[in-house]
Amino acid sequence: MDKVSFKSSYRSLGVYFLTIISVWILALFFLMIFQVDETSHLSVYKIQNIKNVLWTGIIAGIIWGVIFKLARYLRNKIPTYFLLIIVSLLVNVSSAYLLIYCMYHMGDFFSIDDFPATFPQLLSLYRSQMFYAILVYFFIVGSLIEIFHEIDRKLGKGILVKFLLGRYYKPKEEKRIFLFMDLKSSTYYAEKLGHFKYSRLIQDCFKDISDAVRVNHAQIYQYVGDEVVLTWKINDGIENLRCLQVFYDFLDILEKKKGYYQKTYGMIPIFKAGVHSGKVMVAEVGELKSEIAYHGDAINTASRIQGLCNSYESRLLISGDLLAELKKKNKKVDMYTFLGAVLLTGKKIPTELYSCLVN
Repeated sequence: MDKVSFKSSYRSLGVYFLTIISVWILALFFLMIFQVDETSHLSVYKIQNIKNVLWTGIIAGIIWGVIFKLARYLRNKIPTYFLLIIVSLLVNVSSAYLLIYCMYHMGDFFSIDDFPATFPQLLSLYRSQMFYAILVYFFIVGSLIEIFHEIDRKLGKGILVKFLLGRYYKPKEEKRIFLFMDLKSSTYYAEKLGHFKYSRLIQDCFKDISDAVRVNHAQIYQYVGDEVVLTWKINDGIENLRCLQVFYDFLDILEKKKGYYQKTYGMIPIFKAGVHSGKVMVAEVGELKSEIAYHGDAINTASRIQGLCNSYESRLLISGDLLAELKKKNKKVDMYTFLGAVLLTGKKIPTELYSCLVN
């Protein structure tokens, strides 16, 4: 892993734990506020208990976050959906047990009223109705975090928040980079492998692209058959040549796994891509099924550029407009061959095309 990738992963991990800890602090704070005392009135605890909530939330966030992260890492090795549900249950149950155990050993740092001071009292707490109530609360909060995490992953990172905030309820103009990438000779391989095996091939390819997408801060706009469309805001995409590096990183991943693909499918997948930048309108569309959609010439141009890869016998084509943007922010932008100004279908003004060197 290079230095840039390490920093990106470190930053992502920091944001992850900060988010999880914040959620647990908030959850425990509400639990403290909305307790009912002996007179059935809502009681607000003293300042000391707020300090306890902060410490408890930090510990709970770290414990739950670590266990959940490990469970996510093992997710791909779990064969059935039923076992995934069992793992989810174990994450929340084990987190609750560890939280109580850690708080017991941290009694010297902060004290909580009526909390076990001896080990026999701790064992009694584990067998009490109070602990079962804690388990239920952990399961509810943990499950909600998992659900939101899964929805955010399915929609694309950050999309759920944009939906909830209504960011694109009204169309907005943005300058973006689009990369269209699809499998070369897809029709031939679909016929050779058959529908089932070909679908598994596409699943594996799009699974393997995940790390490259994550490291290069790309947003997956959509999957269309054997094609994936990635996008960045202009500044995010040109930083460290991310809009091109994502393709090279994906090729490196495929190269490392070529033995697997050769053994499983009798072929090594070859992808080609086209990249372009420009202004588009971004809007939330659909009533029965909503999504954030991009409209404009830039996305159509990127698609048509990708469609010319076979004609120019190139794995990666880039527009002159995007290359100019890249040169503004990056000192070294080389290894590009000028192919000429091409009149793309449906356009009146020719588009300069460059072929990027791919090993």
